[in-house]
Parts: sequence; C-alpha cells; structure tokens
Amino acid sequence: MKIHHLPDTLISQIAAGEVVERPSSVLKELLENSLDAGATVCDVELEFGGLKTIAVRDNGSGMCFDDAQISFARHATSKISTFDDLTAITSFGFRGEALAAIASVSHVTMKTRERETDIGTEIVYQGGLCVASGSIGCAPGTEIVVRNLFFNTPARKKFMKTETTELQQCILLLSTTALAYPKCAFSLSHNGRALLNLPATEDYLARIGSILGAQFVRESAPVEFITPSLNIQGFIGKPGMTLSSKRHQYLFVNGRSVTDAAVSRAVLDAYGTRLPARTYPMFVLFIDIDAKEVDVNVHPRKLNVKFVEPGRIYRDVLSSVKRALDSQYLESISMRTGAPVHGETAHASDFGGNESVGGHAPHGVFSTGFKGDARNLSANNSVFSSTQHALDFSENIFKVTRDIDSLTSSVERTHRLEALNNPQPIAQLDNSYILVNDANGLTIVDQHAAHERIMYEKFKVKYEKKMNDGTFEVQKFLVPLTLELSLYERAAYEDASTFLQTLGFEFAQWSGNSITVEAAPAAFKDREIVSLIKSLFAEISDEKNSATPLPERMLKSLACKAAVKFGMPLAQQEQSALLSELAVTPNNATCPHGRPTRIEFSFEELERRFYRRK
Repeated sequence: MKIHHLPDTLISQIAAGEVVERPSSVLKELLENSLDAGATVCDVELEFGGLKTIAVRDNGSGMCFDDAQISFARHATSKISTFDDLTAITSFGFRGEALAAIASVSHVTMKTRERETDIGTEIVYQGGLCVASGSIGCAPGTEIVVRNLFFNTPARKKFMKTETTELQQCILLLSTTALAYPKCAFSLSHNGRALLNLPATEDYLARIGSILGAQFVRESAPVEFITPSLNIQGFIGKPGMTLSSKRHQYLFVNGRSVTDAAVSRAVLDAYGTRLPARTYPMFVLFIDIDAKEVDVNVHPRKLNVKFVEPGRIYRDVLSSVKRALDSQYLESISMRTGAPVHGETAHASDFGGNESVGGHAPHGVFSTGFKGDARNLSANNSVFSSTQHALDFSENIFKVTRDIDSLTSSVERTHRLEALNNPQPIAQLDNSYILVNDANGLTIVDQHAAHERIMYEKFKVKYEKKMNDGTFEVQKFLVPLTLELSLYERAAYEDASTFLQTLGFEFAQWSGNSITVEAAPAAFKDREIVSLIKSLFAEISDEKNSATPLPERMLKSLACKAAVKFGMPLAQQEQSALLSELAVTPNNATCPHGRPTRIEFSFEELERRFYRRK
C-alpha cells in the first residue's frame, strides 16, 4: 500500500484514542474548558455512567459564533500563539484538540453565548461532521452535551467498564477538580438523580470536608512552604489516618491535578517510621511554581508534569511535610502538658497572608479557623500493645478451631493432618514467620497468609450458608458506629450496600454523607469495623480486580482484615493453634491472593546446602 494522507475524521479519531479514554476523560476536558473560561458554576449531568450522556453547563465567558465554529477544528485554541506561550502555560487547555477528538467519536451539541450579547450560538456535530449551526436563545456561558460516546468505534466501546465503575471515575474526577477550585460551585446528577452539590465557598476546609469527609479535616495538619519562586501549601493526614492505597493523595501543580512519583516519594519519606507497614498517607498538596519551571506538555491527557529541578521539588516537599508533622507532634504534646510549643509551627490561619506564585492554590481560603479545629482533635488514636493483639488473636483463633468441625469431615481432617506430618512450631521469626519442625524437615509459615486462607475458607462457607438458609453470625452494636463517607465512598456504598448486608452488615442512613453501622460480622472487633468498611469500599472501586466476581473480592478483603497481622508476636500455643487450623483448611498451600502460605526445606535439601549430601 502506498503512503497517503489520512482523512481529517480518521485523524481526529486517532487523536481521540489518546485524549478520550472513557467518559471521565470527556468530563475532564469539558470542566477544564469551563474553568479556563472563568466559570464560577459548573453543572454536570450524566446518564448511564456518562456512556449515554455527558452534559456540562457553566456560566463562563461564552463564545461568539465564529469562535464557537472554529473551536471544533483540530489544533484551534485561544490559549497559546507562540513557542514562548508553550513554555509558560498557565491554562488547562492549550493543544486545541479536545473538542475535535470528542466530536469525532460522539454526538455533540454546543450552546454558547457571550454575556455582552443577547443571542447565542448552537452547533451540532455527529461523528466529526458538523450537521447544524445557527443562532439560538440561551443563557450566558456554555453548555456542551455529549451523547452516544464511541458510537462509531465499537472496538473502543467494548473496553468500557460497568455503569457503576464509569460513574465512580466521573465522581472522582469532579471531586478532585472541585478540591482545587472551592470558589466555583459544582453539581452532579446521574440518571436524573442528584448526587453532588458543592456550593461555592471561601472556606476551603468546608470544601475538603464535603469531599474527603469531616474526619480528614479533624485529623490533618497544615503544610506551608513559601519562597519567592515556590509555594507548597495544603494539608496532610496525621499518621493515624492512613489507607491501604494511594487513592486519596491529591497533588495540584499550578492548579492542575497531576501525579508525580517524586512528590509522592517525598511525602512518604517525610512520614518515615510514623506510618504502619504497607499503608499510605492522605494528603492534599498545592505546588505553585513559575510556569517556565514546569513542563505540562509531557502526557497526552496532561496527567503528569516534568519539573526543571525535580531534586529541589523533592527536597522542599520533604522538608515542608516533615516540619508539618513535627509541628503537629509538638502541638499534641503542648495540648497534653500545657507547655508552650517552641520552634516554628505552621497553622492554616497563616495561609491567607501570602501570595501564591502562580495564583492557583486556594490559599486565600485557608484562613478558616483550622487552627482551632486542630486543637480539638480526638485523642482516640488508640495504639494497642502487642500483648493485646496476641490476646485478641488467641481468642479468635481458638474460636475458629472449635468451629472447624462443622466445616470439614473427619476423613478429610485426618488426611490433611497426615499430609502436613503433625507440624510443631519451633519459634517465631521476626514476629511474622513460624518455623516448623515436621517429619520431612523445616517449614517456614507466613502467619498472615496462612491465617488469611483460614479466614477466607471460613467466610466462604458462612456466605454460602447465608445464601442457602439466610443465616449469618453477626454482632449487634448497642451504640451504632457512625461512618463519614467521602463522595467516592458514598458511590461505592450505594452500589454495594445490599451485597454487604448478605455478609452480615446492617446500615442506616444518618445525615448527609454519614451512615451508621448497626451490625457487622461477629469475627471483627468494634475498633476494626470502620477501617474494614473503608477497605471494602476501596475494593469495590478497584478496577484492577474488577474481573473477579464481587463476592469473591469482598470475602478476600474480609479475610485479609480478620487475619493475624504480619509482625504480630504470637505465643507458642497460638502458633500451634494456627498450624492445626491450617492443616484442616482446604486449599491451604496459598492465601486467597495466591501467595504461598509456607516454604518447605526437606532434610535432603538442608544436607545438600551444608554439603553433607552430593
């Protein structure tokens, strides 16, 4: 085939493959256009997770007829004109390809009107072709409605996730954008039902609380680093407020939501040993830097940036977060002892007195009395001793051992016990591995993986029993537990609350984004329930495992939370109980996630290693 020029429509569809990945990608481009136009109100309507309809209405500057027409052309933009503009970008958009790419794979209707005029413009595109344009009466600002996304690219459409998953991605995108722009009002409805209403506010903490929950507001510390060329501001979760994933880490560079490995590493390094193993802190950080010191044109969807001096950014983020954590620690000592705190301390009330380099970080609304909120933090970040953990585990493991008779026949039990050759614990290594002497040699057991398999099989039997006869062992709370949900968690709750009830949870609506937990599976302690439910919501929203059936994912997550932890000391009788339980558990070679529960070294292998056998 000879080389030839591609038609414009095909070129736009190819570009759409980079820019328009899913409905949330479309929403991102439209919201950014609205904010670039100076909008203070953005209303979003979705149908079927955005796969059927995405509508964004704003009160921005609007466009005249000529600008509206050319806005759908490829590489047409009002944001930049010269190379110098490209090296100092201060707007969201600058490539001029988003509308053309979106219009090439959907049906798009735009209505727009400048505030100074009485007549607006309507333009209709279908599959990259303009089918109608003319004058229309409409409100000032711009309304863009995108329908039937990927109608002409079925290969792309088949890669879309479920309606719920796509909706959650849109909620995450909108809430992330709203974090950076508290002075803009945002609303979201789905299939005609209102899901989100964030009024414009000068109180940045009110916006944080609406999106991330009041608990984050109570248990966060302010960050401030001000220099003539670099501003770092925001809030970090205190060490007790950690998650098992990086889902709630928000970074904004000159007002743009991005991810940056160096900044994430700097925050993690600043926490150091303050964090439990395999957990991540929550944070909302704003970096304002001269536009010439950062390149935003390094990713097709502008999700990453490249700093001219990444080492400097790492050091400054590290030092500012460390200082915030140290100040918070000293302040907590002062609260307990009444002694004055010496040294430099940053408070949110200080944020309003400095001008940001780029003017994007919402520092002007940080002076909202957060200092007072920080001093009223609950002191209930309980740290349980290793002895208490061991006692709790001992109580649970012996209960599980007693219950196993109902799960396995005596014939199967005898067979499996013989297969493991009557293991006897020798010692516990690093409070994580159990060394076992059996008839064949030495076995090293991963205590968490082993107990996770035990609990998974137990929960699976109980879940199947619940499906058959409607019974499930639960604990009722005399005082229901109140759980504050972020917007993202709220969507997960509404999607999975019915299923969670089959596992033994009972919920009730409290107010706003708060729910109460009135009952939970009996295997868990009260103090574990809140973190357990949070992890379940994260599991529901985890697209990486979305191919696995939801019941299986939930049971795995429950088992992981219920299992004895890696690094927990166990008495010898507890080690013996765990080994006995493992011996009669089906599929005991691996944990539910596929990791081995044990590694075996035969006497023959040991002899070879010590050169006693050829």
